[in-house]
Amino acid sequence: MTIRSATYREWQNSRLIQQLQPLFDEGVTLARRLRATDPPQAAALLARALTDRATFLIATGRRAEAHADFQEATTLSEQL
Repeated sequence: MTIRSATYREWQNSRLIQQLQPLFDEGVTLARRLRATDPPQAAALLARALTDRATFLIATGRRAEAHADFQEATTLSEQL
C-alpha cells in the first residue's frame, strides 16, 4: 500500500508539473515579445514572469534552470 501511495503521488506531481510548466513558459515568452514593442514596461513584466517561473522551478527541484531565470530577473530589475 505504501509503494502504491508513493507511486500515485509521484505520478500526480509529474502530471501537475507537465500541465503547469507550459503556462509559466508562455508567460515568459509573451513578456519577451512585449519587450520588443514596449521596452520600459515590458522589462518589469519580464522580470516578474521570470521570477514566477523560477519559483515554480525551485518547487519542482530544477534549481539550475531556476537560478538562470532568477539571475536574468535580477539583472532586469537592476536596470529599472
